[in-house]
Amino acid sequence: MMILGALLLASSAAALPVGRSISNTLAGILNGKNKLTFDSDGNFKVVSFSDMHTGERNGDGTWAAWGPANDAMTQIVHATVLDNEKPNYVVFNGDMMTGENVFAFNATNYLDIVYAPTIARNIPFSSTHGNHDNANNINHQEEIEYEQAHYSALSYTRSDVGPKPYGSGNYCRWVPVYAKSSDWVPAAVMWFFDSRSFVSGTGDGPGPVPAAANYYWVDPNTVPNYIKLQRLLMATLWWKVPPALVFVHIPVQKAQVLASLPSEGDHDDEPDPSTQGFLNNTYTGLDLPFWDEIIALNGWKDGGNVLAITSGHDHGESWCARSTNSSGIPICFNGHSGYGGYVTTHSVVRNGRVFELNLADLAASTPTVKTWNSYEDSTTNDTVVLGPEYMAQYN
Repeated sequence: MMILGALLLASSAAALPVGRSISNTLAGILNGKNKLTFDSDGNFKVVSFSDMHTGERNGDGTWAAWGPANDAMTQIVHATVLDNEKPNYVVFNGDMMTGENVFAFNATNYLDIVYAPTIARNIPFSSTHGNHDNANNINHQEEIEYEQAHYSALSYTRSDVGPKPYGSGNYCRWVPVYAKSSDWVPAAVMWFFDSRSFVSGTGDGPGPVPAAANYYWVDPNTVPNYIKLQRLLMATLWWKVPPALVFVHIPVQKAQVLASLPSEGDHDDEPDPSTQGFLNNTYTGLDLPFWDEIIALNGWKDGGNVLAITSGHDHGESWCARSTNSSGIPICFNGHSGYGGYVTTHSVVRNGRVFELNLADLAASTPTVKTWNSYEDSTTNDTVVLGPEYMAQYN
C-alpha cells in the first residue's frame, strides 16, 4: 500500500508546475535538528511577536537617542512575556526592523536585538519577514542567512522556495512538532510564509516592480505549488495532514471581511485595505493561489485542519475571528510587540500572542487550539478557543 501511495504521489507531483527549488521531499524534516515535542502534560506553547520595528531614526535620517531606547524597551516586552508564559517556541512574525532606516553595515545587528531575550532563555524559534524587513540596505535573504549563520542552534528558519526568479520575498517553510521524540508522524505542523515585498526601483523579480505595490502578497508562482506538494507528501507518507498553525506577516485579504465582526481583541487599525493582493488600493486577486492552498491545507472549507492563520502589520489589531467568508479558517492578529512603529489607542501596552496546543484537543474530530494575548504589564486578555464552536453563529 505504501508503494502504491508513493507511486500515486510521484505521478501527482510530476504534474505540478513546481518551482525549481522544490524537491519531492518532506522539507520540514531537518537533519541535525532536535525534534520539537510536547511536554509531559501534552502541551506545546507558542508565543508570536510582530512589528518590533527596531533601528528607527529621525525622519531626516539622523541618529536619534529614542531609537536605541525604544529597542531596549522592546527587549523588556519580550523578556516579560517569555518569563510569564514560558513557551516551547517563539515566532517572530515580521517587521523585526524598520529597514528603510538602517544602514547596510549594521542592519543585521538589529536581528541580534530582537532575538536576544529568546536566545538568553534557550528557546527555539522561527522568523517570517515583513514589508519593513526589505529595504535598500537589507533584504529577506540576508536576514535568513544571518540568522542561520549566527543562531543555528535554536533557529529553525530557512528558505524552501526562492529567491530568484520571483524576488527575495517569497520564502516559505514548515516545522513539525511531535507528541514524543520517538514518533514518526508529527502531532502538529507550524507553517511560515514571507509576504512578498518590493523595494521601489530595484527590479525585484521578472519585470519591473509595480510602482503602486502598496500592499504585498505571498508569491503566487512558487509558494502554492510548494504547499500542494508538501501536503500531498504528508498525506501519502503519514496518511494524514497534521493540524496547522500558519504565520505570515501581511494579513490575508479575508481578514478585511472579518474585521467588522464582534470578536475578542483590539480593533484599532482595521485592515482596509492593508491586506494581501492590493495594487494602488485596488484588489488584484494575486493572493488567491496562496489562499486556495491554505483552504486545501485546511481540508477544504469544512475541514478545520488550519487552527489559525496569524499576522501582524496592523499594530492596533489583536483579535481572532472566523466565518463562512474565511471558509471557517480562524484569522488572528498579533497586536504590537515592539516600541518601534506607530502606536494606536489600545496598542500602547505591548504584547505577544500565545497559542497553547494540547494533544487531546488536536486529536478531536475537529481540532482546537487555545489562544490569548500576553502583555508587558504581566496581564493576559482575549482568551478564546479556536475551533468549530468559536463564532459558530457566523459559520
